[in-house]
Amino acid sequence: MAFCKNCGNQISDDAMFCDNCGTAVNDNGASAQQNDQQYSGPQQYTGAQQYSSSQQYSDPQQYSASQQNSANQQPVQPEVLSGDADYQSNKGIAWLSYLSLLFLIPLFAAKHSEYTRFHVRQGATLCAASLAYAIVQAVLMAILNSIFRPELTWFGYRQHPFVSLVGVILGLASIFFLVLAIIGIVNAATGKRAELPIIGKFDLIAKLIDKIYDAIC
Repeated sequence: MAFCKNCGNQISDDAMFCDNCGTAVNDNGASAQQNDQQYSGPQQYTGAQQYSSSQQYSDPQQYSASQQNSANQQPVQPEVLSGDADYQSNKGIAWLSYLSLLFLIPLFAAKHSEYTRFHVRQGATLCAASLAYAIVQAVLMAILNSIFRPELTWFGYRQHPFVSLVGVILGLASIFFLVLAIIGIVNAATGKRAELPIIGKFDLIAKLIDKIYDAIC
């Protein structure tokens, strides 16, 4: 004999419902067993998760370091412009490359621009060539003045006519570098990547500029 779990009334073993209150005899046991299974499942899964987490990251600092390492493995790459977008963004600074040592400004200010890099290489070559010419001119004039000594007159020392002629020729030749600078400025301002006449093909200074870019980028 069995008893109803709801009212305690005595019921037969094969009865499906209580004669007194009508409560189902087997639903409570099945529901309780089902609830036990549903309840025990998440507990086991949660325990497995906690164990796995505790095994993998036993120290909060270790977990934080792991997240930081993951971020470091994917560095943010600088945006490198090309084509018309590169020209439009850097035309206002690229022309400074042809104003002697001012090429250092676009060299560092727009180091990720391919358009600016080209004109910096050309401008640095022009700067080195003009500086070398100025040194040669000064040394040559000093040598000529030591050979053809200036003459003392009532109005002071007068340079030898030959030395004066050489000085004028060398001074006129230096205008060539001014012309090259103007050509380079026009090219940079109009979006052209054209090498400077004569000196533009010498890549010694350009290779040095490339090494500087590799060091700062």
